[in-house]
Amino acid sequence: MGRSLRALSRYRHANAPPPHAKVRHASGCPFASRHRSQVATAAAVDSEMFTNARPYSEVPGPKPIPILGNTWRLVPVVGQFDISELAKVSRMFLERYGRIVRLGGLVGRPDLLFVFDADEIERMYRREGPTPFRPSMPCLVKYKSEVRKDFFGELPGVVGV
Repeated sequence: MGRSLRALSRYRHANAPPPHAKVRHASGCPFASRHRSQVATAAAVDSEMFTNARPYSEVPGPKPIPILGNTWRLVPVVGQFDISELAKVSRMFLERYGRIVRLGGLVGRPDLLFVFDADEIERMYRREGPTPFRPSMPCLVKYKSEVRKDFFGELPGVVGV
């Protein structure tokens, strides 16, 4: 965030069209070919970025209490966070803890990691490689494979969420 136009122009290739330009494929469809961002190329992600990185255990967030962890914070009436208003909870996390927040200690669930920095999200996706593993939500899998199997059949589609 906060990069100048001069800094961005260094990342653009000499022959690359501007990021906002619509590039048409031979078929005439502007979406037939996908262009990668010129801002953070895969080569730009190197070990230099990780010299100041802190360990995952130091990512800020609400501190869990023994036995209940942070699960109690999400329980209606007694909890701190109204999960039905996730936008407000996310805003509060950003203001209180910063651009990366960990909500750990959820009984029976993995930690939730909130990332509010688009550049960090892009770096994370670039490091996944050509075939990232992104599991689907269990409730969606059950819905497609059992509840609405008559509609989805044996091929429930590629949409994960």
